[in-house]
Amino acid sequence: MDTRANQEAISLQVAFDVGGTFTDVVISVSDGQILQYKVLVEPDSIGTEVAKCILHAVEKVKATAISGIVHGTTICSNAVLEGKGAITGLITTKGFRDELEIRRLARPGVYDIEWRRTPPLIPRRRRLEVTERYLVNGEEDIELDEDELHEVIASFAQMKVEAIAVCFLHSFTNPAHEQRAAEIVRKCLPDVKVCASYEVLPEIREYERTSTTALNAYLMPVVNRYLDKLEAELHKFHDKPLVMQSNGGLMGGSHARLKPIHMIESGPAAGALAAAAFAKAMHLDSVVAFDMGGTTAKACLIEKGYVSESGSYEVGAGINEGGRLGRGSGYALSVPAFDIAEVGAGGGSMAWLDDGGALRVGPQSAGAKPGPAAYGLGGAQATITDANVVLGYMNPKSIAGGTVLIDYPAATAALATLAEITHMNAQQMALGIHEIANATMSRAIRAVTSERGRDPRDCILIAFGGSGAIHAASLASSIGIKKVYVPLLPGLFCALGLLLADMRHDVVRTFSSKLTDTSADLINLTFSSMEENLLSEITDKELVREKWQIVRMIDLRYQGQSSEMTLPLSFLIDPLTFPGALTEIFHADHERSYGYRCEQEPVRVTNLRIRAIASHTSLNLKALAKDFESTKSHSIINRPTRNAFFGEKHGVLPAVILQRKELNAKIKGPAIFDEFDTTIVVPPDWEAELDDLGNIILTAIDQSKQGDFQ
Repeated sequence: MDTRANQEAISLQVAFDVGGTFTDVVISVSDGQILQYKVLVEPDSIGTEVAKCILHAVEKVKATAISGIVHGTTICSNAVLEGKGAITGLITTKGFRDELEIRRLARPGVYDIEWRRTPPLIPRRRRLEVTERYLVNGEEDIELDEDELHEVIASFAQMKVEAIAVCFLHSFTNPAHEQRAAEIVRKCLPDVKVCASYEVLPEIREYERTSTTALNAYLMPVVNRYLDKLEAELHKFHDKPLVMQSNGGLMGGSHARLKPIHMIESGPAAGALAAAAFAKAMHLDSVVAFDMGGTTAKACLIEKGYVSESGSYEVGAGINEGGRLGRGSGYALSVPAFDIAEVGAGGGSMAWLDDGGALRVGPQSAGAKPGPAAYGLGGAQATITDANVVLGYMNPKSIAGGTVLIDYPAATAALATLAEITHMNAQQMALGIHEIANATMSRAIRAVTSERGRDPRDCILIAFGGSGAIHAASLASSIGIKKVYVPLLPGLFCALGLLLADMRHDVVRTFSSKLTDTSADLINLTFSSMEENLLSEITDKELVREKWQIVRMIDLRYQGQSSEMTLPLSFLIDPLTFPGALTEIFHADHERSYGYRCEQEPVRVTNLRIRAIASHTSLNLKALAKDFESTKSHSIINRPTRNAFFGEKHGVLPAVILQRKELNAKIKGPAIFDEFDTTIVVPPDWEAELDDLGNIILTAIDQSKQGDFQ
């Protein structure tokens, strides 16, 4: 009898996250195994490199099918940061050509006289006007001048634009002119990507709507080319790879091609999602997820298992200025996204001396090539990775299971160049770089904790990313955090998060009215219309209609306020208790968030939102722990040591070198865990233990000495 024929077929679920230095690949096998790979980023052949990993996995486990491929990518954020998006034009209402130039009053540094705004995404010569006008109530005031529109199109044809954004005044109340203009542009310029604002953001606020539409158009050709190439390289395995969105949900390639703005924070969102699943599994209430990769370090707040979200943020201003750490210098983007603070302090971030001779680290990065000097690929400038090699924290011979060799003399030489100028030795310079990196990363943690009214000392740090666990304990010490969790596969955690994600789509529609001037029936009817439109777009493309769960939300604010709060709603608003019950919920939530309520002020509705979610999760953390338990060892005898420098207080100490599976009892530092995907450093003032789910828990021994958060 052929026993193999009677065995259950083995399938693979593939997830890969494209970072600044490495592409991380995690493959979940239907029999419970987890396979992991780490390859240097090759921008022109990402799919080819991933295909090699898949082929290796298929051969190793004798797989018969690939059930799905999901991925996170930096293609959009890189295109915006580097200014390498499409040649884009903007068609707008006469008189509103300079909307992208004027922007908002906000600026990141009030007293920084040398600060300059990031140039507009679309230069003025490619921002053209047409005569048309709708009023705010949706009534037509001036007809669309189609002859003028054809002249604008002819101008864009001469400019050889690759994409065109269409954004007319008040189109969120009546999109008829935008629809007609987009139709004409697509007919006249069939090879040009066209994006109208009603398709991506039918929402009040002219600048944010224009900026979001322009960004989407700017990225459409880039993402289409990227997905064409990726899908061609992976077609033999699966024809519909899914993409991670900035909000932690997955979307199909067809949706990503039309709305690439949803994937700008694709990679970081996957890590935050994995950290949230981890926090739920561990029943942790207040968590800071800390992700340190090759180019950046990210932090986000997770409370009761849910990642903090934001309805808007900025991109394109540089790592240290834009995003959540400084408003007014980037391009406004109004889409739901995880509230992640990011700084330019990753393993590849380069050290340098400013004009005053002070040591600085980042945000410039050595990237994948030439990379840190320690990688031996031609890099000569000192990076955080080089500092960690010289300090003795990282393996001086190789990492990633031997796939990346470490050139210790090259790392030392790179640091010596800076050390000579500052009259220090290489080891002292390495410690300085390490500590400055920690100080920079504490800004990201402060942005999502103390600046949100939370005390970081009440939080637990979940550390992941290729470099996160090296810095986690020393960073936690500097800000008063007493406990750090390092989960399984920390260096591949973002890729792991892709296997924990669900499908998700978000839709918003402006609905401007006082609560007392509208009715529950009208709001319910509008919600139903939005849901029907969304489901008609996604059904038969990704999942059947019955699989989608709908969440309704409403944006409310006091009359005269310039920002609103988003509140979740039950499936139907009860006409018998409307508007009183909803008004009281808003008062209470406003008081909880801002410390006061204004019951004498009218409450206004500004937007209605719906979120459609369909389960796609193919992995749980218990299955991951079970796979780890099967390989666990109980031997910790005669382990080797490595000398590591732990600052002036402790000096150079021999740190015992361990594998996670060998930790069968609580140990005191110094200790170092050399893992395939990361290195975990346990300083002398910390201890480490292993829990039932395979997590390494680092705890400060003398908690009274933990520093106050500054």
